[in-house]
Amino acid sequence: MLKIDRKAVDTAIEEMELYTATKEVLTKYEAEKEVLVQREKALAERLAQLQEQHTSLLIDREVATDNPSDYIYMSKQLTNVNEDVKIITSLQEKLKESYTELKQKYMPIIQENYKKDSATRHKHFNVSETVAYVRNELQQAISDYEKAIREQDQQVMPLIYDDFLDDSELMNEGWEVDQESRVRVLAFKRTFEFDRNKLLYDKEIKL
Repeated sequence: MLKIDRKAVDTAIEEMELYTATKEVLTKYEAEKEVLVQREKALAERLAQLQEQHTSLLIDREVATDNPSDYIYMSKQLTNVNEDVKIITSLQEKLKESYTELKQKYMPIIQENYKKDSATRHKHFNVSETVAYVRNELQQAISDYEKAIREQDQQVMPLIYDDFLDDSELMNEGWEVDQESRVRVLAFKRTFEFDRNKLLYDKEIKL
């Protein structure tokens, strides 16, 4: 029985290092995202402080009903706190927009680099040429190779899914804008379709 020589594919799997450019882009994205995350934390902390201060002032003002000066002072303080809360709330809304803008900025960059990285999958192991010589044993070899690709693919996909593909507002915004935006969003989605890691070979070759 003909046995496939696994040396080529095993060497390819061992030496394979995919999605390096995509990882670099995602690292840059996460660095910029972290700035927004820290800003979000700071705003949340400040809002919590203001809410605590607001509650304390309300209680103190109730006690000071017999002291007009204190009552007026605390009422002014409450007004100031309320104004600060409005400002913080406004900044939080703008922060949401910043998150979306950041994702929109990186969508085409991630798409381009992911495509380029994916194009190098056949560098060490040409599937079409190998399939021309073997069939049965090759199926397992290809399965192993695809598994290795999926494992490395999963190093980059969770963040792409969580922050981009699963962001319904981001993915749907193109439909509400114009044709160009719709095409851009659809192209981004198609880049990461379920069978994106499937290795293709000449149609004339049947497995």
